[in-house]
Amino acid sequence: MITLHLLRHAKSDWDGGEADHDRPLSARGERAAAAMAVYFRQQGIAPDFVLCSSARRTRDTLAILRDGLPDDVAVETTRDIYLATAAQLVARLKSIPVRARIALAIGHNPGMEDTVRVLTGDSAGLKFPTCALATLDSTSGWATLGAGRAELRRFVTPKDLV
Repeated sequence: MITLHLLRHAKSDWDGGEADHDRPLSARGERAAAAMAVYFRQQGIAPDFVLCSSARRTRDTLAILRDGLPDDVAVETTRDIYLATAAQLVARLKSIPVRARIALAIGHNPGMEDTVRVLTGDSAGLKFPTCALATLDSTSGWATLGAGRAELRRFVTPKDLV
């Protein structure tokens, strides 16, 4: 059994004139990420591997979440999942180290939303607002993760936490 947490980055700031990859979090995004960090601690969400997009807003989201994560969690920051499609993200998830049983991927939409749809086989999918968290369980391993091979166990948005 593996568990995959898919987290969309927190709300970013569009006002600074930065390139898309370099946009920071907005004040609202910082508050949402802080609320999600508390939720991670309260729920005992403790990944042993984190895959994070290299975009600033995803790295900023991870930085705020760090207090809620295990100290020894392995983190890989990569441009591979920056604005990745579901197919690209699923392909990248297949390379998560075998020893990892619980993983957290922090990325972007529409890739995150579409990945939940693909992995659960649910054509309706979910609307995935910023800083939303989907938790999926699968009896397959990372290398065999694919369409319809996971079950949605939890879906939480920042609005659910306030």
